[in-house]
Amino acid sequence: MKEKFQKIVDSRFGVGCDRFCNSVWYIAAIGAVCILCHSFDIPIVGAALLSLLLLPALLFCKNSFVLMPFVMMCSFVISEDTMPQAGYYNTPLRMTLLCIMLGILVIAFAFNIIYFNKWKYIFKRAYMTVSLVILTFGLLMGGVGSPSFSGTGFGTALAIALTMFLPYTMLVNCGEYRGRKTVEYFACAMIAVAIVIFAAVIKQYIKYDLNMSYHPKNLIVFGYAISNTGAAFVVIALPITFYLVYIYKHGYLFIIAVALEIMTIVLTFSRAAILVAVFGSLIVATVMLFTKKNGALWYRIAYGVAMAVVLTIVIVYWEYIYVKIQAVFAGEVTDSGRSDLWSFGFDAWKRYPILGVGIWYLPPLNNWYYSFHCTPLTYLYCTGVFGLACYIYHRYKTVRAVFKARLTTERIFVALCVLAMIMNALLDIAMTSPPHLLYYGILIGMIECDVNFVKAKDGNAKIGSDGKFGENVIEKHESADNNTEEINNELRS
Repeated sequence: MKEKFQKIVDSRFGVGCDRFCNSVWYIAAIGAVCILCHSFDIPIVGAALLSLLLLPALLFCKNSFVLMPFVMMCSFVISEDTMPQAGYYNTPLRMTLLCIMLGILVIAFAFNIIYFNKWKYIFKRAYMTVSLVILTFGLLMGGVGSPSFSGTGFGTALAIALTMFLPYTMLVNCGEYRGRKTVEYFACAMIAVAIVIFAAVIKQYIKYDLNMSYHPKNLIVFGYAISNTGAAFVVIALPITFYLVYIYKHGYLFIIAVALEIMTIVLTFSRAAILVAVFGSLIVATVMLFTKKNGALWYRIAYGVAMAVVLTIVIVYWEYIYVKIQAVFAGEVTDSGRSDLWSFGFDAWKRYPILGVGIWYLPPLNNWYYSFHCTPLTYLYCTGVFGLACYIYHRYKTVRAVFKARLTTERIFVALCVLAMIMNALLDIAMTSPPHLLYYGILIGMIECDVNFVKAKDGNAKIGSDGKFGENVIEKHESADNNTEEINNELRS
């Protein structure tokens, strides 16, 4: 049976499916389905179309990296009017259809794990495994002994842990990392994420006749996210979009994508995201003036034009911008904002300093938990000193992972994505939100994959947990290097 299916995998059809799933067109197809079905409030259709798109990736693609676009965008078909809280799915027909599609995908995923022998490697110990296990233990112990400890909180802590660990172990142990080619694939997926969220923002502005003259933040609800959490996805996209600006000779054209992402964040009125996006982008763009080699002159011209346009807009509309800045940031850390939330959490934590009060201590908002809008404080208050120590250890290991091998451009920009996510979460919930932690698991997995990739090329280490998954590993490295060299030759010509 396996030999017969292998013939299909090796056939023109199977090879074509694999190439399509590894191309930007596959990412664009998933993004287009999300925009279409979100805009017209037809998530069941979206689920069906996304299932059809995922099936060839599960059946014909050995490389787990092709699962990234689906994992990152599958929830984006849900609109404000079709949120689970609205009862949209509480009909026998819709539930039956969803269960059928979920069942098909589960069977296909199991086939992928078994047929490509991933089950042998998926739970192998990798560099970050121990720190993630320790962090999971800290989360699960949070609130033990306090009256606020509950099964719901335990389940939420488990969801937080799993959404970090599963993407990470799938990529590190079952992925075929190909250096620049893989990171470009991820970058295209993140640009698609930003475009999908931009479309969702525009839909809300049209639906409620919103404008920038007042603060419409409470009306920017996407179904899968609200204004802050939607902007947090786009914050992650910014550094990796700059990666495309950096590596291509005419990468300055990707500045258009950067501008679109910043505009999306501004339109959400997410204060934490705006701070990270504006100042982070300015720092990265300025540093690239001195570090970008390929197409440096064109980039400097584009940078100068962009700065001139921004300064002109600021000067002409300064009074309006100043008023809006005051309105947007009023109450951010005063009055009924973050400071009151943090003070409330501190008073509760003092009674249970060792293991905290549990992840579900604060009342749920929209049927989901409400964190303390600051990652270190959330860990301290919800999981106590013990949980915070576990988080600090995990953070230490992620920093070490970045410098475990010779630095590459790819690893630097992926690490900047992690940094942007962490900085945004100092005033928000991204680092304790399962949908966002799927991205985090992918990011730390890519960092470790790049370390293994570099060490294998230098003859110092093996790929994955034991070097056996994905035969002819070094051959794949050489193929990736050849692809990169071909691209560079095309750019130079």
